Amino acid sequence: MKIENILEKLIKFNTVADKENDKMTSWIGNFLSQLGFKVSLISNDKNNKKNFFATIGKKPILTFLGHTDTVPAGENWTTDPFKMKIDGDKIYGLGSSDMKGGIASLLSALSQINFKNCKRGLNILLTYDEEVNFSGIKDFTKNKKINTKYIIVGEPTNLKPIIASKGIVSFIVNFFGKECHGSEPEKGINAIFLACDFIKEVQEYFTLIKKEKKDIFSPDCATVNVGKINGGDASNKVPAECVLEIECRTVSEKQNNEIVKNFKKISKKYNAKMKVMFSAPPALCDDKTFISDMEKITGNKKGGVNYITDGSFLGKLTSRMIILGPGPFNSHQSDEWVSKKSLQNTEQVCKTIVEKYL
Repeated sequence: MKIENILEKLIKFNTVADKENDKMTSWIGNFLSQLGFKVSLISNDKNNKKNFFATIGKKPILTFLGHTDTVPAGENWTTDPFKMKIDGDKIYGLGSSDMKGGIASLLSALSQINFKNCKRGLNILLTYDEEVNFSGIKDFTKNKKINTKYIIVGEPTNLKPIIASKGIVSFIVNFFGKECHGSEPEKGINAIFLACDFIKEVQEYFTLIKKEKKDIFSPDCATVNVGKINGGDASNKVPAECVLEIECRTVSEKQNNEIVKNFKKISKKYNAKMKVMFSAPPALCDDKTFISDMEKITGNKKGGVNYITDGSFLGKLTSRMIILGPGPFNSHQSDEWVSKKSLQNTEQVCKTIVEKYL
């Protein structure tokens, strides 16, 4: 099956929040079973979503890691997000870049491999809810381990071997004030003002931790973003509650713990309730041979990114993990597309990697 046909099939599955996770994993399972893979679907009883795991050969040395879900399409698409459209070198469709293009490249490459001649084995892990809260990879690692020496995460990188990704700490902070009429604000306590004062202190705190630099990232320091604020229900009332959603990107593991500690300290000043939604340290591959191999195979130099992946939750395994996939990177945008040429090049890169390591 041609790579474009595989991608077309994957795009048709509506995996926004993994709605058709079961259909997509079943189709991929049938595809790989015909190649000799042993396939298992690991269900989550609470949400009926499945992590997909496939393996072939003895003593697997390499794991390809990806996710089945996509972000919502949004309202500004000019094409049908679930119908692949080819226009020159551009292949449009929801998930074409992130990351059904990477999965299609891998599947097409694997269909060209004679696994009977391989001395070592290969694993494929596709998780659910990567775009939501990383619950798929967290559920998987609670019960199973990835024992392979090397890991490749198939996110879109334009075939640049990404050896480092920033860490993350995600918070929800609730502020509690006192409601009263907006004409007499001195009689109440404005929860939104409390939140604003909190934000100012957080910004001041980040001027200090930004002094720690890591050149492989751009920007080369830790960052903070207040992504969502919700408070009040009328302009003539002093709001009694306000909620912030905050995300920090870190450049060292110690920063994650320091940020949590200091956010708790600042929250306490405002009698706010803080909850850490999830935390993952920065990931850094330090295997020089693996890095050199990926640079030679792709013809591109190594780099770092600010986003995180499922791989960020693999602990010590990140020391031999590289993020590598097609391009360009235009994920989470209307009219998402992937380059046909890049898709085909990724297919060849995946084939070369499997043949070299297996």
